[in-house]
Amino acid sequence: MMRLPLLLQDVDGVQCLCSPVVGTIVALADNNEIISANDVVAEISILGVRHQLIAPDTVQHRIAFADDLNLSQGVAYQQMIASLATVADGEESTTEVTSDDLSDLCVLAPQAGRFYHRPAADAEAFVNAGETISAGKTIGLLEVMKTFSPVKWNPAPGNPQTAVVGNYRIADGNDVEDSQPLLDLDVSS
Repeated sequence: MMRLPLLLQDVDGVQCLCSPVVGTIVALADNNEIISANDVVAEISILGVRHQLIAPDTVQHRIAFADDLNLSQGVAYQQMIASLATVADGEESTTEVTSDDLSDLCVLAPQAGRFYHRPAADAEAFVNAGETISAGKTIGLLEVMKTFSPVKWNPAPGNPQTAVVGNYRIADGNDVEDSQPLLDLDVSS
């Protein structure tokens, strides 16, 4: 199995580990794990061949995987895999890369398309505000080139497996961009 070093990049002032190749994530280390140089952070499949993604030589940090990163997910070259937080004298802090307009947790569009809250115009929405959902729950449909695919909530490893639904960020039937926030979730309940 080939070992590929992750790219260390600065994203809005936060040190992040980014994919050095295009492929499919097939394994992840534990979220909030302390990693050092050459530790395996993830495994990626490239054309059916597994490769280990390792921490660069200069790293000894606590990792926080990107909220939208899931197993069996395709990743692009230089796509962020995890943010890093400095380990300081037993401190348990983590740093997350978020934008000011995002809630603590939200479901992101897996690709560009048209997003629908419900399976049909006269049907109930897949989820409603205040409802508790579990991992794998369908929250909407994404239409791409006349093909409809379910959008499911799949939390990153180490995150809670249930959440309370907040508000949709996109009106029913509107176009969305890749990685655009679709639905707010709250895991504090």
